[in-house]
Amino acid sequence: MTVNGINQTDIKANTARKHPTYWFDDGSLILQVEDVAYNLHKTILTRHSPLLQSLTRNTEDGYKVSVVQIPEELGVTGEDFDKLLEHLYHDMYLNFPNVHKLARERIISLLPRSLEGLSHPEFADQALTLAVRYELYPIQKALFYTVSTHMHFEEHDGEGDANIEAPSQAEAAPSVHVPPDVLQRCKDLLDQLIAHFTPILFTVATAGHMACTDVLAETWMPLVIQPALENNGLCRPIETLQAIIDLDWGTHGLCQECVAEKVEEWKGEQAVVWNKMDEWLGMQKKE
Repeated sequence: MTVNGINQTDIKANTARKHPTYWFDDGSLILQVEDVAYNLHKTILTRHSPLLQSLTRNTEDGYKVSVVQIPEELGVTGEDFDKLLEHLYHDMYLNFPNVHKLARERIISLLPRSLEGLSHPEFADQALTLAVRYELYPIQKALFYTVSTHMHFEEHDGEGDANIEAPSQAEAAPSVHVPPDVLQRCKDLLDQLIAHFTPILFTVATAGHMACTDVLAETWMPLVIQPALENNGLCRPIETLQAIIDLDWGTHGLCQECVAEKVEEWKGEQAVVWNKMDEWLGMQKKE
């Protein structure tokens, strides 16, 4: 049988008809599935299929186009093969909706989505880039916070490159790429975080009892402000507030009642920061 002048010794004689869509003039691999012949691009298929690699390995017979018939015992139908080609030749390469849906759900399940579960995952910058590109809104806020509060913006070269400081390894911050529009949103968020938290950090807390207020006045600088300044705490309000909460205020003279009151207040401040990020990031309607 000859299709477009190509001798197809491996295709059943006089049974194949050219596929109306997947017959490309510049194809390099002719496949027959049932009674339909496809002229496709060999590298697109063989890179994803060890079977096709093995079937095409011995089909070169002096012609530029490899010719292969899919064995009937594999049970591949023309309808199935058409569906596969729709994905392989889709405008968005390998567009598998169900697989993408499962991947989205899995990624979202692996990354922090709430204030209570806030953590700083490795490669947060790459995760943020993907979360923005694929509109994974549930995880965007936590990732924006992590990248914004651990990025060295002064080292940004103007083309999206910046250093991300791993929370536990500041001295070994890797060089990464963040798209310019995402980078700008991170910068804007950091500005908002600092503007919001500065007066909170530098205003000495008060308590319900005068004696406890005096304790806070005496200890606020050495226990709160100084450590925050030494550890980039002004840029990281949620972590700084948590550090304040974790202090053993009772050993410094606060009564149990005032400790409980202040802990609730500082937790409330964390929630305010978390909730305000929706506004600062413009995410109110993107849940």
